[in-house]
Amino acid sequence: MNAIWLLLLLFIIVTFPLYLAVKLLGGRITLLTAFAIKILVGLLFLVVTIAYGKISLLVTVVLLVLIYRFAFRIGIIRASLACLLEFGLLIALLFVLSTMGIATAGLSTISGSLQQLTGLL
Repeated sequence: MNAIWLLLLLFIIVTFPLYLAVKLLGGRITLLTAFAIKILVGLLFLVVTIAYGKISLLVTVVLLVLIYRFAFRIGIIRASLACLLEFGLLIALLFVLSTMGIATAGLSTISGSLQQLTGLL
């Protein structure tokens, strides 16, 4: 049960840089919208990776920019900047959390729980 809460917390932490990046660039966004877009992008990345293989990262980035453009009502350039800014904020946030020992402890707990779950299957 703790692993589910940690996954939810981790997903919220990953969603916050998207929210902040789009807000800074003048897009229309709420935390719930950012959360929904992150879920959509995660599923999209999974499908594109299975379908396209080696060029999946390029296809995903193009689709990500288009999703951001239409979902947050910003232009292509601002959507591209939102992707870059989101990535930079995410790296900074994970760096801060890892220096405090929070991110690594949570990830090791999640991976341990997932290993136990796969052992049951």
